[in-house]
Amino acid sequence: MVAVIVLFLGMFMINTVTAKADSTSTSSGLSFTVKTNLPDNQIDKNNDFYQLKMQPGQKQTITATIYNITQKETKVAINVQSASTTINGSLDYSKAPNSWDNSLKYKLSDMIRYPKLVTVDAGKSQDVSFEITMPNDLFNGILLGGITFNQADSDGVELSRGASIQNRYAYAVAMVLKESDSQVKPNINLQRVTPGQNNGHNVLNVSFQNDQPLLMSNVQVNAKIYSEMGKKPVYSSMKSDMQIAPNSQFKYPVSLQGTPMQPGKYRIEATVTGTAYKTPKTWHFSRKFTIERQEAHALNQSDVDLAANTNNQTILFIAFAMIALLIILFMILLILKRKKSHTMNK
Repeated sequence: MVAVIVLFLGMFMINTVTAKADSTSTSSGLSFTVKTNLPDNQIDKNNDFYQLKMQPGQKQTITATIYNITQKETKVAINVQSASTTINGSLDYSKAPNSWDNSLKYKLSDMIRYPKLVTVDAGKSQDVSFEITMPNDLFNGILLGGITFNQADSDGVELSRGASIQNRYAYAVAMVLKESDSQVKPNINLQRVTPGQNNGHNVLNVSFQNDQPLLMSNVQVNAKIYSEMGKKPVYSSMKSDMQIAPNSQFKYPVSLQGTPMQPGKYRIEATVTGTAYKTPKTWHFSRKFTIERQEAHALNQSDVDLAANTNNQTILFIAFAMIALLIILFMILLILKRKKSHTMNK
C-alpha cells in the first residue's frame, strides 16, 4: 500500500501520491523545499499560499522558489490543477478527475503557463514562474486549485508514478483567485444514486454537486437508504468535517457493511449541511432509484467481503460434510460389528 504523505503550503487539505526518500534526500523524503513569493495583490499576507485579487483579463506572473538541499542535481515535476473533491470529502488538486463538473467554467490548467519540469543544480535555488491570464468576463466567487511539486527521476518522470515505490512525498501549494468581493449564494444538488464499489466493497454512491464557485467547509452528510415504501432504513451513513471544492461533484459512498446488494426499488433521504462565508446552511433531499438485478449480481460476485464469506461457508460445509460422513461410517461399522457378534453367539 502506498503511504500518502504531503508537505503542503496552504490551508487546504489535499490527497496526492508522494516520493520515497533516497540517499540524496532529506528525512522528509524530498531533495528540495519550496517557498512561495507572495505578490503585492496577495489578499492576506499572513498566508503562505497564493490568494490573489485580480481583474478581468489581467495577466500576472508569480513565482515560487525551489531549493535543492542536496549535493546532487535534482529534477522537479510541476503540475497545476483546479480543485476537485475526493470520495473522502477532501480537496485534491494533484491530478485532474476523470471528468470535470459541467458548472466549472474556468480551469487553472487552462489559465496558467508554467514549466512542467525544472532542474535545480546541487545546493542551488531556482525561481519558477507561473503566468496567469484571467478570463475576460467578470466573475463572482473564487477559482480554487493548487500547484504540486513532485520529485522526478533522471528522465523527468514523476517518482509518484512508480507503483512499486512506497512512502511518497510531494509539496503542494494552494491557489485562490478572485475578481470580486460579492458573495455567491451556496447551493448543493443531489444528482444520482448508483451502485458501485469502494476498495472492493459494495457501496451505494450518492453524487452531490456544489455548482457554485465557492468552497463548502465543515460539511456533514447524513444519508439513509430505504426500500421504496419502507419506514426503516436498510443502509445508513453519516460523516462530518468534510469539504466540497467549488464547482465540483462529491461522490459519497454508503457502505453495505459486507451484505449482498439486493436488486429492487429504493429511496434515499439525505441531509447535507455545509458552511460558506462562516454561515452554515442545510439541504434536504429525497430521491427514488433502482438497483438492477444484473448490476447487483455482478457487484456481489466481486465484493471481497462476500467472497470471504462464501469461502468460509464453503469450508464450513465441507467440514460438516466430512463430520457427517465419519458419523455415518462409524454407525455402519458399529452395525456390522453388532451383526458379526450376534452371528457368532448363535
